[in-house]
Amino acid sequence: MHQDGGVGGRRGGVASRDGTGARPAKAGKAKTDWGKYGKKPIVLLALVAFIDAMDRGILPGVLDAVQDDLGFDDFEAGLLGTVFVLAGFLVVLPAGYLADRYPRTRIIAVVLASWGLISALNSLVQTYWQFLVVRATLGVGETVDNPASQSLIADYYPPTMRGRAYAFQRVAPVVGTALGTGIGGGVGALFGWRWAFLVVGVPGSLLALAVWRMREPKRGEHDALVEPDLVALSTTRPEREEASVAPEQVEVRSKGARALLRDAKLVFGIPTLRYLMIGQSVAAGALAGIGFWAPAFFTRHTSLTSGQASGVVAVLLLAGALLGTWFGGVVTDRMRGRVEGAPMLIAGVTQLFGSAALIVVFAPTPLPVKLVFSVIGALLIVSGFPALAAMTSEVVPAAIRGITFSVTSFVSAILSALSPLIIGGIADQFDFVVDGRVRGNLANAFLIVMPMVFVGAVVVLRGRRHVVEDTRRASELARRLAAERA
Repeated sequence: MHQDGGVGGRRGGVASRDGTGARPAKAGKAKTDWGKYGKKPIVLLALVAFIDAMDRGILPGVLDAVQDDLGFDDFEAGLLGTVFVLAGFLVVLPAGYLADRYPRTRIIAVVLASWGLISALNSLVQTYWQFLVVRATLGVGETVDNPASQSLIADYYPPTMRGRAYAFQRVAPVVGTALGTGIGGGVGALFGWRWAFLVVGVPGSLLALAVWRMREPKRGEHDALVEPDLVALSTTRPEREEASVAPEQVEVRSKGARALLRDAKLVFGIPTLRYLMIGQSVAAGALAGIGFWAPAFFTRHTSLTSGQASGVVAVLLLAGALLGTWFGGVVTDRMRGRVEGAPMLIAGVTQLFGSAALIVVFAPTPLPVKLVFSVIGALLIVSGFPALAAMTSEVVPAAIRGITFSVTSFVSAILSALSPLIIGGIADQFDFVVDGRVRGNLANAFLIVMPMVFVGAVVVLRGRRHVVEDTRRASELARRLAAERA
């Protein structure tokens, strides 16, 4: 069933209520850049990712101070980063299932509303194990909102805009982590690490109301994979009734543990996604550990103090993330349709050269060289993030995008969770004296781990050969799922 009232006038820019055509022309001009829904949805969803990452970035900025206060070594410090991701394993598949069947804006809003209180608990802990439990709880929240956010973006914006849209959403965590690290380090140096968590941990709840009020788009609304004469894959009962779908049939056919496992199996059956998941998870695992330990690296292996290192890492991440995301989003949209599997080509090439730049950073080079190549490395690697997200949205139908993003996040999270722990463990094997204290040698640990990024990039590039066939199959799968849920 089609709902054309007013939509045709918006798209065509010709018809109007009074027949003059003047008002639609003005409206069309106002929405030229970001389409029917405008820029507001991607701004709000980017803010969701930004606030979540700010809290995550506080810990690296105050890590040395927390270690000294609560008394734990580098291996236990790495475990804090690991448990943040591991806790999400309990809800990662259900989160994708919910994102495919319930209003995604409401899911995100509920998670946001709970973040402020949980974040503030970081400042009240008295032992390492209490701190570990709070970090694990925050990891669950991130796992729930991520698939819903990424699925929404694919429905708010057409494929020609998704590179830029995902660029906004993917750069937000990098910027948030950078600011969280910088602000956390600065506040921690002035007032103590506990105040750092209090200052940065509140804004999430304020954004919840705005997200709750966002308009929920139809699934596959801008997607050529769904035939226009098929029933819309709706998210609420009123929408299903309006599309002439029997609610009891939807209950039986598209809900429950069997449906969740079936959808997950469909995702793993797409060859492009298998390459994408393997390549992305290997690269993301190495990068997660690097991001976690970067401030400590600059403190231990350069002349920078702890506060200076936090600020430097924040600036480097911001510069690289902003430039890289802009570059990656624009190039992905412009190359779409011109080069076969363009997003995977962009991501693979940028990861290869980005990892080479980071090796220069971790080698025994002067501080100015480290700073310059840090920006170059971050720019190149971050530019591949929107490309990978856009590629994911194109090889799967709208009906299972939530579970797809959830599964891809799950696979990436496995190595992302282990990486800080592994790097901390490797660093402990090489004694390094800093200000009379024995610490781990993070430079050696980074150089041992960096080849993982090369491997991930090569795997992504090899997956390009399946893109055309998987895109065609996605159209067939969309029709099958629509008929099954109708």
